[in-house]
Amino acid sequence: MPYDLLDGVKVIELSMYAFAPASAAVLSDWGADVVKVVPPGTADPMMGDRVIGGLPKVDTGIKFMWENLNRGKRCVCIDVSTAEGRDLLHRMVAQADVFITNLLPNARARFGLDYETLAALNPRLVYGRASGHGAEGPEREAGGFDHTDFWARSGIGHTIATVVGEFVPQPGPAMGDVSAGATLAGAISAALFKRERTGKGSLIDVSLLATGVWMNGPAILASALYGVETIPRFAHADQPNPLVTAYTSRDGRDIYFAGIQTEKNWAELCDILGCTELVGDPRFATGELRLANVRECIAALDVAFAKQDLAYWLPRLERCPVPWSLVQSSAEAFADPQVVANGMVTTIEGDARSYPVAASPAQVDGKQLSQTRAPQHGEHTEVVLMEYGVEWDEIEGLKAAGAIN
Repeated sequence: MPYDLLDGVKVIELSMYAFAPASAAVLSDWGADVVKVVPPGTADPMMGDRVIGGLPKVDTGIKFMWENLNRGKRCVCIDVSTAEGRDLLHRMVAQADVFITNLLPNARARFGLDYETLAALNPRLVYGRASGHGAEGPEREAGGFDHTDFWARSGIGHTIATVVGEFVPQPGPAMGDVSAGATLAGAISAALFKRERTGKGSLIDVSLLATGVWMNGPAILASALYGVETIPRFAHADQPNPLVTAYTSRDGRDIYFAGIQTEKNWAELCDILGCTELVGDPRFATGELRLANVRECIAALDVAFAKQDLAYWLPRLERCPVPWSLVQSSAEAFADPQVVANGMVTTIEGDARSYPVAASPAQVDGKQLSQTRAPQHGEHTEVVLMEYGVEWDEIEGLKAAGAIN
């Protein structure tokens, strides 16, 4: 079952793609009743996995992007471009606690879904706006994607490019979207807490650009203070600290170290690596000398690691005093014992088969999250409308008018 943090909270989400849906997915994980509103006859792009290039041409029967972003929700088809559809959604919003959308400002106004309109219908409403560039400024009317706003525009992609010598695309689909979505979910929850104390709703704005700027905050501040483009990042041989880099085993596996303190544990690490001769090497006798001779130190550790396969190193590294991690593939992360033990991936019981989705990061009361599958397009239209007080005769009339499907 989902957690019970937001038990009884009614959320209406009218959005496409990933950012706003990710926010509502987190709220669903926390126990909210999320109703996703979609237009009749128009499938969300996330329902077609071909939006993600490079995957094998295999029909898995699972639209993985749709499932990860929309698990636990119900779905209704309402055409808000019709007067009947707009009126219907207004009546639903009047009974809801939260409304989330990524519609652009012009579209929100055109469909009567802007904050001012909905807040007048429901002063207790918490209204969440997901945008690319933010609610103000010359580009407030323009859309954006996480690849552009979160990754490229925020400075994150530039920093990576300085290391490899060319621009690197965002490493995964929706990486900025799910980060921004979790931020929006947290802000909405805080607004619900405020409402419990004051009785007043709130307007919450989160953008992909703001999320990228937040995540790149140290580099942005450093650029202003030191007059540099970013905090310098380095290729392996040029790392300024020999214990903050990755080393490669004989069979090609990378092990990443985060040994910020260079003075401590050097002798013990050399013993683990079978290169105790480095302890007495005058070039590496102190932390200061290791930093002064960092290229030679890295080269010596490269030689040590390359002598053995990963299977040899793993049990020895269990007693390593320097923080480290194997650089894992996504498939390895899925099977990681810590991921499994902490329920970081949960299993969805689908109609034909079960499949995994990433759990939202917060764990509540030591319980592991479970969720229901994502809905089909408009799967719950009739049952949800009846829960919101729409009689069957009116449902039939709305169908005939083309306002619902």
